[in-house]
Amino acid sequence: MAAKISIIIPIHQMKNGDFFLWRNIQSIMMQSFKDYEVIITQDGLMAENTNAAMRKAQGEIIKILYLDDYLAHRDSLQVIVDNMGDSMWLATGCLHDNGDGKLFNPHLPSYSQDIHKGNNTIGSPSVLVLRREGCLYFDTKLSFALDCDLYHRYYKAYGLPATINDLNVVIGLHDGQTTNLMSNQEKIEEFKYVTKKHE
Repeated sequence: MAAKISIIIPIHQMKNGDFFLWRNIQSIMMQSFKDYEVIITQDGLMAENTNAAMRKAQGEIIKILYLDDYLAHRDSLQVIVDNMGDSMWLATGCLHDNGDGKLFNPHLPSYSQDIHKGNNTIGSPSVLVLRREGCLYFDTKLSFALDCDLYHRYYKAYGLPATINDLNVVIGLHDGQTTNLMSNQEKIEEFKYVTKKHE
């Protein structure tokens, strides 16, 4: 019988990747909800790796959890299961961790009508939960804007996401993030592509 939740961890080359992966896995192992599978990809491009993991998922629910992020508390998965209902997509709240041991900047998700233009009021894909049947995939032409593009397509296909005001995930901040590795011009070009795509 398939697990209830498929937790997918797409791997891409990252400084301190072993540390981040172990932190991520530890947060999963401590969960009170145990009916899950974990899918870890080989090293590669983020959009392609995430899509590959989603296609391998067998669970009713797909939980994306990037390598450098982790579940915030032992009931994170249980809260997701309790609140998913019939929703096709759901977004949770998050905290942030810059490596100094202090969590900060709590964020609660909401949907913005101009999210595809870069006004990301939902957050990292690690706050995202998807129903496997009917799931949409990331645009493999994108790196920085891949989340905003996907959120806009989900909205067009299924309407507003369900949201949970639970600080469910911790987003790891560090100098190896895509945000810090891409130039501003590269980011602008991606959003030009996304905006044109959705005109």
